[in-house]
Amino acid sequence: MKKIRMAGLILLAPLTLLCACSGGVPLSFTANWYRNTALGGSVGDTLEELTYEVTFTPAEDTSGGLSVEYATGSYTTKLINDNLTLADGSTKEGYIYTTELTISGRYLLAGKASETFTDSVKSTVSFLPVSYGLQPVMSEKEVVSTSPETSSPASLEGAFRTYHYTYDVSYDAGLTTATAVYTDLTEYKTEEGETVRRDPETREYEIEGDTTYLDNEQILFALRGLDLSSGVTFRTINSVMGHVTEAGTSSNTQSSAAVKTAVDFTMDGTAVKQEIDAIEVPLVYHSSPSGQAQTLVYAATTDPNNNTYRNVLLKMEVPVVQSLGTLVYTLKEAAFANK
Repeated sequence: MKKIRMAGLILLAPLTLLCACSGGVPLSFTANWYRNTALGGSVGDTLEELTYEVTFTPAEDTSGGLSVEYATGSYTTKLINDNLTLADGSTKEGYIYTTELTISGRYLLAGKASETFTDSVKSTVSFLPVSYGLQPVMSEKEVVSTSPETSSPASLEGAFRTYHYTYDVSYDAGLTTATAVYTDLTEYKTEEGETVRRDPETREYEIEGDTTYLDNEQILFALRGLDLSSGVTFRTINSVMGHVTEAGTSSNTQSSAAVKTAVDFTMDGTAVKQEIDAIEVPLVYHSSPSGQAQTLVYAATTDPNNNTYRNVLLKMEVPVVQSLGTLVYTLKEAAFANK
């Protein structure tokens, strides 16, 4: 198999995994995205839409090298129920979860600024209900990412490049294998002056095992359905390293913490501006090198029968590649499922 060329595409990706596989036990999910968390066996009438403001906190010291500025961006998610067709032709009712990130920015070096670029990430993932462990069926992602080539370029020209690609994953009905297809959508000029694209690259993964497996595009949602007070571990595909790897919500230096979090968002048309109970967890990778952790803050369960804030992701901090700063996602609007 060819190695899928993914280096440099991490700036806007929600997850990059750098770890090795090990044994484990399946995770037990609860439908905390509903007011009544016991309704996990009934996915009908599900419609949830979330909107986040995305801001940028630059690194304190770039040592006079390359830096980046971002305007305020937007991240939206949508969850619906639907009948899903599995690889063997059978159908089961499940979920379709879509996300879209859009943000504009520019690079700066030695007093010069690049032209403004606009990056985006769009994803769709379908998966089964909690009774099936949120088993993924397929996912699709399209990325436009303007990423630095190095942290210390000699000039602004050639300091960064724009990647445009899709990454699609499909699973067999028994969740034992995955087929991932990377398609570079960038057009290239040949020596003869022709405009061409590279052929798609396909990789097969063996994913059968005891530890719960999650598709990359469902991870942020799936964590809502878990007890995060202690560390959880799951497996997923590391498209950069080219193998199935483990990730989790604890590390040697950081673990989950119950916190009071100040929020300011609209929930089903009503303003929520107060402190609420939440849990803060790192999203880290269980090997060396582990990469930089993301920090996630989820609303805590208020009452299993009256779960006001649906364990929603309230805030997320994502380090930017080359240590240029951090993208901060903050919940601004929530329209939850009415059940």
